[in-house]
Parts: sequence; structure tokens; C-alpha cells
Amino acid sequence: MAVPHAEERFLRPLLADSSCGGVPAQTGPRREAREQAHNLYSAAVGACLGRAETRPELRERAAGLLKEEARLPFLASDEVDRLNRELPEVLTDLRADPVRVRDGATPEDPRRTLAETELAALFDLALRDRLTGAARERPRLLLLGGQPGSGKSTLQRLLLPVLPEGTVSYDGDDLLRLSPDYEWAMTADDRVASFSLARQVGGLHGLAMEYLRAGRVDVVCSHPLGRADWAASWVEGFRDAGYRVEVAFVATHSSNSRFSLADRHARSCAQQGFGRWMPELHHDRFYLGVPNTVEFLETHRLADSLYVLSRDGEVLYANHQEDGDWRTEPFGRIALEAERGRRDQWHGEGTVPHGAF
Repeated sequence: MAVPHAEERFLRPLLADSSCGGVPAQTGPRREAREQAHNLYSAAVGACLGRAETRPELRERAAGLLKEEARLPFLASDEVDRLNRELPEVLTDLRADPVRVRDGATPEDPRRTLAETELAALFDLALRDRLTGAARERPRLLLLGGQPGSGKSTLQRLLLPVLPEGTVSYDGDDLLRLSPDYEWAMTADDRVASFSLARQVGGLHGLAMEYLRAGRVDVVCSHPLGRADWAASWVEGFRDAGYRVEVAFVATHSSNSRFSLADRHARSCAQQGFGRWMPELHHDRFYLGVPNTVEFLETHRLADSLYVLSRDGEVLYANHQEDGDWRTEPFGRIALEAERGRRDQWHGEGTVPHGAF
């Protein structure tokens, strides 16, 4: 077990403790290349776990792929490009063996409830090593919030290599690929399976939270935080475990995040045959709820630091608590809504797929 570091008299926010004092810059093409490699790794992991019941050796193959994928944020651009050339062939080879579908199973109902023992085995396979870092007397949580498609996961992956050594990263969206039904259900109907599979593997989230808090590691996480009670649960759970908690909200207009979701889904389908889906209604609910969450956290002084970031990671607003009160007047909601009011369109190659939103 790691030896706790001595607690500093003044504990710097984790975001400010990055080697570049924030989020490093990255061009659109490099962002998409890393996202492509992540998607291909996820598809390959899902292909392994979907066949592991009849081919147990593929569990070890999945473990190896997960370890490789965990290094993805740290790789140079040429290494990422190499992976994007090699991984499609790996995926094709894995899919050459038909995946088993249980009798009566549908994307809406995979007919497989994961027992506690299965969840524990998946946690050991995919999450335990990834969530193990240097234990600290006063650990820090950096929680990225914002509506789906705002760019949280992208910023999270950019941040990890520049945060202090031993910092770990957790993104609940990555749980989906661990379902044994991931490949066939997503291929059959990714819009339905995105939610049915999330329920199936949801128990892994609780195991991850318990392990992180007990391990007392510096950690960066992401969640839409579209409801104040969700945010309070995250923040209070870590503060009760002795963490310094900072929350950074990614602000961008809904047109940008809607386009991002549709574009992401289209590129995922082209690269791996399916993609994670978020309905317009859910996106809009989260979008409308985030400003209330920002105001709630500041009003009730629940976070130790609160930031508003642009989609590119620029710090637009920062407030920190000292002796139980904010350094400046709490204007996080105003800062978030001001950035949202900038309607400059973020877009990638091509156009929004017809009927996406």
C-alpha cells in the first residue's frame, strides 16, 4: 500500500497543480484521433468479454487491452496514429468468432443480471489497478461537470498526464464496455442498449466510489451534474472521506454539445459499428439543470473550489473557499451562462447526420 504524503499547510487545488497550471491545448484532429483509439479499444474489450464465457482466455486479452488503453492519454501523437491503424485489424480478428446471444435477449432486456460476484470480478479486471494511486493525508477530487457533449471526457484525458504523479482518472461512461452483452446489444440497437447496459453494469460505479474514497488518492472524475442532488451526493461523499473537492463546469452553448453528440455517434458507428447514444430530451434536461447545480454548490459552500471552463479548457471563472467562505462573491452561474451565450459553433468534418437531433 502506498505511503501517505505529508499534508501541506496550504493544499493547492488539483487543477492548479497541473504542470501547465490548467488544461493543455490540443487541436481538433488530435482530439478526434485519441477519441477514435479509445473507441476502438472499448470495442475490442467488449468483443473479448462478449466471448469470454466460451473462450475464458479472452478475459486476459481484455485485461491486456484495458492496460494499454489506460496509457492512451500519455502517448505521443504518432503512437496514437499507429494504434488507429492497427486496432481495426485486432477488432476484426476478435469478431471473426460469433458472439453468443442468450435465448430471448433483446437490446431492451439483455436477460442477464450481473451478480455481485460478477461485478466484483469485472472490477478487479478493469478498474482496481486503474484506480490505485498514491494515498494522501488530504486527497483531492477534481470533478468535471457539464451537459453531455460539452467535452468533459476530452478535458479529463488531456488533464491526466499533467496532474501530479499518482493521480487516477474515473469516467463512468467507460463502464458500458464491460457488459458481457455490450457488442451484440449495441450492434442491434445502440440507442436502446446505451441505457439498458448502463443499468446492467451500474453496480460497478458504487464499487469504484468506495474504492477511491478508501484509497485516498487524488482523482479526476466526470459527471453531467445536471441535478443538484447528484452533485451533492458526489461532493459530500468525498468530503466526508476527507477529500478537498473542486468542481469544474464545462460551459458551451447547447448547439455545440448537441452537434458534438451527433458527430461523435456518427464517427463511432463508422469506426466500430455502433456508438453510445444520448437522446435530445436527456441532453436538454441536463443542460437546463447545470446552472442550478453551480448556484447550489456555491450558495451552500459545498465545494472547496469551483471553476467554469470553456470547451477548450480555458479557466473563465475560479472561486476558492478560505476559512469557510468564498474569496470572491459567488458568480459561477453568471460566468457559466455568459459563456453559453457565445453561439460560436464547434463542428468537425462534414455535417450533422440527418435525424440525429
